[in-house]
Amino acid sequence: MIQRSGKVAKSVIIAGTNSNTEMIAENLITSAVLPLQTSDTGKYSLEVMENFNVRHLPIVNDRQLLGLIGEDDILVHNIHEPIGSYELSLKKPYVKKNDHLYEVMRLLADQQLTVIPVIDEDGNYMGMIARRCAELFCENGSF
Repeated sequence: MIQRSGKVAKSVIIAGTNSNTEMIAENLITSAVLPLQTSDTGKYSLEVMENFNVRHLPIVNDRQLLGLIGEDDILVHNIHEPIGSYELSLKKPYVKKNDHLYEVMRLLADQQLTVIPVIDEDGNYMGMIARRCAELFCENGSF
């Protein structure tokens, strides 16, 4: 288990969210992985990535999406420093909650991402979609 300021992130299988099988981003959000905060260290971020078998995670302040950090971004910095002090190499990729699964898959593939953040119509962070979940949904039509 990984601990952040008294909170525990448990290792769970990333799975779908609700029973609505409409192929839009909002219905593909995973609740298994929490986003990072600017106060999290690089070391903690790498542990979360390893635990959930992803190479990227969103950084969120309250409900505001600040960006997406990758393993490479962390490894060129001091891993004991907060990630809020890091310069990020990735632009701020995201999908909107009503974007179709095909747009989600296109962005994941084009930018070689393992997760993509989802935002609402006001630009607030809603959650993330793991590439594995999107691929499973494409293969099976559900999770």
